Amino acid sequence: MLTASASTPNTRQLKAKSAPVPGNWYGVAAGMHAAKEAIANSDLKSAEKILNELIAFAPSETSAWQLLARIQRKLGKIEAGIQSATRALKLQNARQVPQTPASSTLARLLWQQGEKEHAVKMLALLMMRQPEDPSLQTLKNDWERETDS
Repeated sequence: MLTASASTPNTRQLKAKSAPVPGNWYGVAAGMHAAKEAIANSDLKSAEKILNELIAFAPSETSAWQLLARIQRKLGKIEAGIQSATRALKLQNARQVPQTPASSTLARLLWQQGEKEHAVKMLALLMMRQPEDPSLQTLKNDWERETDS
């Protein structure tokens, strides 16, 4: 059985603890700006590092995953790029009506990896969704020339 204590009640105020952050964390906007600045200076490895740190603290930041996938493709990190592009698409699609994930970055990565049939199907899907995008037609023409030679 519990009984009331004769001691004085604890009136000490509890302070809320803040989430831990690294010393170089300035937020998503500043992280994206720093990554884009590194890209502008042709320092893709630094941009990749910045984005990986950003994603560690903001894993739902779709634009960071998209930019990371593009950088990884340029660095030749195909598998990592596919994972990043897929994560970006899943996050993007979670906010939209469900549909098959597709992006030109992921299609290019699949093409580079040798999964050409999958890449061509994805490009066709993109062209149906965005028929006004001339870059998709250019990509299709490039791939057709590459397979014809």
